Amino acid sequence: MARFEVKKSSVGIGVLLVILAFDARLASGQDETGPTASPLSFPASGYWDPNDGPWSTFALQVGTPPQTVRLLPATEQSSVWIVLPEGCTPTDVPDCPDVRGFEFRINQSSTWSEEGLFELSLDEEVKLGYSGNAQYGYDTVTVGWQGEGLPTVPRQVIAGFATKDFYVGRIPLNPSPFNFSDFNDPKPSLLQSVRDAGQIPSLSWAYTAGSYRHVPKVFGSLTLGGYDSARFVANDVTFRLSPERLQDLVVAVQSITTDATPTPLLSDGIYMPINSLVSHIWLPVDVCSAFERAFGLVWDNVTDLYLVSDEQHDNLTSRNPNVTFRLGPSLTGPSVDIVMPYASFDLAAGPPLVDVTTNYFPLRRAANDTQYILGRAFLQSAYIIADYERSELFVSQALFPEGDDSDSEELVAIVPPMEVTSPQPSGAAGDDDDEDDDDGLAPGAIGGIVAGAVVGVGATALVVWFLYRRRRQRRKAAAEPEPEPENAEPENAEPEPQVPLEFGKTELEAPTPPGTGSKFNDTERYSEMEAAWTAMTPKTELEAKESGPGRHEMADPAWPPELSGASVAPEPVYEMPANETAATEIAPASTAKR
Repeated sequence: MARFEVKKSSVGIGVLLVILAFDARLASGQDETGPTASPLSFPASGYWDPNDGPWSTFALQVGTPPQTVRLLPATEQSSVWIVLPEGCTPTDVPDCPDVRGFEFRINQSSTWSEEGLFELSLDEEVKLGYSGNAQYGYDTVTVGWQGEGLPTVPRQVIAGFATKDFYVGRIPLNPSPFNFSDFNDPKPSLLQSVRDAGQIPSLSWAYTAGSYRHVPKVFGSLTLGGYDSARFVANDVTFRLSPERLQDLVVAVQSITTDATPTPLLSDGIYMPINSLVSHIWLPVDVCSAFERAFGLVWDNVTDLYLVSDEQHDNLTSRNPNVTFRLGPSLTGPSVDIVMPYASFDLAAGPPLVDVTTNYFPLRRAANDTQYILGRAFLQSAYIIADYERSELFVSQALFPEGDDSDSEELVAIVPPMEVTSPQPSGAAGDDDDEDDDDGLAPGAIGGIVAGAVVGVGATALVVWFLYRRRRQRRKAAAEPEPEPENAEPENAEPEPQVPLEFGKTELEAPTPPGTGSKFNDTERYSEMEAAWTAMTPKTELEAKESGPGRHEMADPAWPPELSGASVAPEPVYEMPANETAATEIAPASTAKR
């Protein structure tokens, strides 16, 4: 809100009403750019990739003419990752390009703009042993398959890689800008670019990974600018996005339990980030040991995986144990339970992780708390909503629509904070429970604006009245004749003889130079003239008023005459007799410090 100064009562009230009207327009959500955009459903590719899932991927077109690739969401990334032809070698499986979600050929895109070779942005994932370089540049991207008519965004940051640490490319979901070597030239993320183009209503998204083992199979769900209310169980627990730039989706895991054993798998809570770039769940070693005892898991030192034999797989499938993660904003207090059936742990590892496709349990041993992660395996059973404009995170139990509802969506827009209340998945705001509701202000908001306007007008009137009254008093005081000073001496009266000032040596109190006394510090200004005056004034005869550390001045009058408008009679001036020593304890000028 602009600052303004009240000159007259009519002008002040007018300006205030204009500003209040402007704030009311913003609060009503009537953005001059037009109606709020709809959320964007990112279509699933219809494929299950890659070598450690399988996982439900999403389609994206890159370049001109467009080349379609299949990618997985990356919650903490800001650039699009795609596999280059160098990612498949003669020693790889024959269908390597297809298994890796298709390749992108830079030299076949007329809109490609080269930036250079850089390391992949793996600030946190490098702690897990992941690494890789990428050929970075810029190109045009289009959401979905060709012909679906979904948004196209030009000049997006693209990272073309070959490393097999990440077998398919990634769709960035983090709105933070991407920087190369210069932080003064940030590049907008895909989410920010789609938002700026007016294709989605806000910087927000929602995601669940889907389930290959569920009967029937259920593809993942990814929505930009909103969420799909048909894909989760609502709850009233709100998490805050972490201020940590590299890991902002952090939750407190209060406990982990299973119906396979009465002993908790995790009893002392820990904080863990949610990161879909990583496939597995990384937990402390002692917690992994508890999983081993509960499910008969065996750690394979060659692959660093919990490989599951066919016999063990059949046993666990028949038992179908559940594992419950209790999450909250903090280690105690409100919480939500995410139940993961064994199907969410029943994954398959393929080449190059293992020579022959083998069942495995997606649990990894964390050496320390910097490796704790809730990876994509967790997101098979969890639905997360990230609202960056409110810094809010919601974690809910995922649902798997079946039958005629398997392909249905119930999309709800997450609008900016200035338009409507925050998007509560429980239906408090943003849900379409009442189709007759409009997007205007709620009665409480209207009442608040009216009350604010009344209070503001009253306060402005009071300020104007005070300023007017004060100016009138000044004018009245200036118009009054000057009073004759009391005990005024006749004009021809002879002055009294001047008497030299004498001061006792014991009555002088010289000031302590700065830096040597407890009332001074080296940053205070120090005046030589003030030092001399203080030294010449016996403290026993004049009561000093302390106005600052180490500095004494004569007490101020109750109301300064110059502020009241009254005339002040000049005080008689006395001069020291020439060649007279005033005091012997005045410190020489060289001792004064500034």
